[in-house]
Amino acid sequence: MAHEDGRSPKSSGLELDWKGRTSPEERPQAAALAEAGAGRGAPGDPRHMGLELRTALAGLLEGSSVTVRQQREWAEILVGWETRNRYEASDENGRFMLYIGETGEGWGSALLRNLWPFRRVELECMTQGGTRALSIQQPWTLFFHHVEVYAWDGRQIGYIQQRFSLIRRVFDLCTPAGVVMATMVGPFWRPWTFLIQQRGEEVATIRKQWSGLGTEVFSDSDNFGVRFHPGLTDARLRQMVLAATLMVDLCYFEDRKSGSNGVGSLLDIFD
Repeated sequence: MAHEDGRSPKSSGLELDWKGRTSPEERPQAAALAEAGAGRGAPGDPRHMGLELRTALAGLLEGSSVTVRQQREWAEILVGWETRNRYEASDENGRFMLYIGETGEGWGSALLRNLWPFRRVELECMTQGGTRALSIQQPWTLFFHHVEVYAWDGRQIGYIQQRFSLIRRVFDLCTPAGVVMATMVGPFWRPWTFLIQQRGEEVATIRKQWSGLGTEVFSDSDNFGVRFHPGLTDARLRQMVLAATLMVDLCYFEDRKSGSNGVGSLLDIFD
């Protein structure tokens, strides 16, 4: 349930440093909620989004591909200090769609990020006008990765849950009630590729792209390409695929040098 200001209870009080860009506070989420008519339709249903949000997400909801680029952090390159994850998502024509930033500011959060492996991660996806589009929350888990995805109005769209597998990396993309919408599979011999499948047929592909030798070696800055097959028209699943792309980075590429994913990382060896 969202607060009156449009924030979900879990994100209340959290702010992002947008480096001079339009912040959520400059365009209150309540305006977008009023425009769209909060509480109508299924979570993530674009028919009940505000015009600004529908326009910003057009490339994700209707386009053939999306690119997610992680912003380079020189602190990681120069001294190996992990900073908050930041990304930009653009559509198939290279037009900007979303800023994506990890919540949690200050030295306390920075120390936890670098010294404490059992941390919870939350990412906020914001339009250029400051409207929240998605919230992605990853609690620390002992064995299997788990991510919860929330819509612009604070209601849960679904969750992503890793399944046990000896050879492949397998995740279920589920509704809040636990109904499996699709399955994400990472083939054993293609560690940079993840396939989204429905009833055994591929409907989308997530692929990590080469970011350059210096970036790959010295930082956690990663780029991902998401390709949607023409038959995938489910707007909710498309939003879940974007969340899955960010989950892939958090689970398999963010901490590849420090190995700070905890016991869960050990299981990835056997996937």
